Amino acid sequence: MIRNLGPDEVVWFIGRALSFLGHPEPYVMSMRLGQRLRDAVQDARHCFVLERDGAAPCAGMYVVAPEPGDDVRTMVITSPWHDDDPAGFVELMDAVMKKHPHEAVVVRLHSMSGARRDDLTRLTGPLGFVPDELRRLRFELSDVPPIGAPLVLEAWQPDTDGAFRSFHQRAEGRVLGDAGWAFLKRRHGPFRPDLWFLARETLDQEPVGYAFCGTRARGVDASYTLDAVGVLQEHRGDSEMLRRLLVSTLQELSSMSPLGAVDTELGQDDPKLIDILASLGFVEVERMPALLRLPG
Repeated sequence: MIRNLGPDEVVWFIGRALSFLGHPEPYVMSMRLGQRLRDAVQDARHCFVLERDGAAPCAGMYVVAPEPGDDVRTMVITSPWHDDDPAGFVELMDAVMKKHPHEAVVVRLHSMSGARRDDLTRLTGPLGFVPDELRRLRFELSDVPPIGAPLVLEAWQPDTDGAFRSFHQRAEGRVLGDAGWAFLKRRHGPFRPDLWFLARETLDQEPVGYAFCGTRARGVDASYTLDAVGVLQEHRGDSEMLRRLLVSTLQELSSMSPLGAVDTELGQDDPKLIDILASLGFVEVERMPALLRLPG
C-alpha cells in the first residue's frame, strides 16, 4: 500500500531518511529537526511510504509535485530511502510518478554517499533516470562586463517558432521532441517569448547563437533564469563567440533589471560552459548530485 504519513509520523520519517544516509544518530537528530518544523500537517502530505501486509514502511520519499495549473511541470523528490528493500523503492517511485502528472522528475541526493547514489542510480535506471551533478550559478546584473561588438538579439515570435527550433537543433546536434521543446519553454516558469533570443552579427546575417531565458516577475531587481544557450557547431572551437553571446544577453537583461540577477543550472555534460560563465563573473551557489528524468 502507498500512503501519506500522519503529522505525528514526520519525525520518524526524517529519522529513516537520516539513517539511510548513514547518520550516526539519526533519531536524535530527527527529534531536533522535528522541533523546527513549521507545519507538520503540510509536510506529512508530501511524505510517501510503501507498506506491505501491515508491516512497517519499507521505503519512502518526500515529493513536491506540480499542481494542475503550474507552468513548471517538474516533480522534485528529496529524502529517498528504503529499508533493504530495493524492489519496494522502485515500486514506490513508479507509483508516485503515476499518481502525479509531470513532465520531468529531479531526485535530489543531498549528503548521500557515493555507494548510496550508485544504489539508487541502478534502481532508477530502468525508469528512465540518469545521474548528474547539478551546479547552480548566479550573476548580478549590476556587474555586466563591457563588450566591444555585441550581437544583435532577435526575440521569439509565434511565426518564428519553427526557425528557433530548427536553429536549436543545428546548434546542439540533436532533435528535441514536442515534449522536450515545450518543457524547455517552461522549465523554470511561464514562457517569456521576449526573453528567447536568436543572436546575429547583423540583422541581415544568419543566426550564430541562441539564448533562452525566463523570469517569474519584472522590475529593476527581477531574477532571471538562463535556461539554454549555445552557438553553431562551427563556432565551438574557441569560446569567443559564446562569450559575446553571453555578454550580449546579460546586457539585454541588465537594461530591463539593472539590480537583478541571473541564475542558471548546469549538469556535468558541459564543463567548458561552466568555465566561461565563471570567467564572466557567475558564482557557484550550490552543487547537488541528482537523478534526472527529462522529456526528450
